[in-house]
Amino acid sequence: MQLKRRTGSVGDWLAEHKHLFLLLYYPIWFLWFQLLERRNTHVTLWIKSPLDDYIPFISLFVIPYVLWFFYVAAGLAVTGLKDRDIFIKLCISLYIGMTISNIVYYFIPHGQPLRVPLTANETDFFSRIVYGIYSSDTPTNCAPSIHVLNSMAVNFAVQKSDLFRHRPFLRAGSHLLNILIILSTMFIKQHSIVDVALGLILGGGIYLLVYTVDWRDVWQTARKSLAPEQTRV
Repeated sequence: MQLKRRTGSVGDWLAEHKHLFLLLYYPIWFLWFQLLERRNTHVTLWIKSPLDDYIPFISLFVIPYVLWFFYVAAGLAVTGLKDRDIFIKLCISLYIGMTISNIVYYFIPHGQPLRVPLTANETDFFSRIVYGIYSSDTPTNCAPSIHVLNSMAVNFAVQKSDLFRHRPFLRAGSHLLNILIILSTMFIKQHSIVDVALGLILGGGIYLLVYTVDWRDVWQTARKSLAPEQTRV
């Protein structure tokens, strides 16, 4: 009897949170990305701007770079449990950006030649963390930057969600962390300024598509315009 109650409660919870099944696309995308990482090991197109030479390597920025993982996870968790509509928009934003990025990586294999020569014996603690990132992540598949795209998507969700409407410090903190994450990709030499610029442009375009267009209204208008003449009487 108790087992039935537990099963029923789990089933009820899943029924109320069906939108969480959107997360199932992520492992599919991640497998696709890993295949691209293995495929694009020997690239001939290197993306770099002369402006990159003026951006110093600052190992301390590895902190916001790593915080990105928790930022994205927290954004999905909080909106997934508390704000269904924003969660769906966040997932759509993330998946559009990540999918477009993978398509670009597939058709235009490329990399960036900016990494500093680090070793596992660096005296600076933060440099050792950067070295660990370098060791586990190839310098390919960079433009547009997924770090930038996903950080922007989470920040837009935070700013739009009613959960944070009366929490100005949290919204300001999200803005600040978003900026630091974007800067971190350049300061630890994981991305060129070109990668970041493309991420900002694509992220801004996705925001306009997801948050400023009423797709239900567009769909209803399209249905009415395509409906047979007699149904409009």
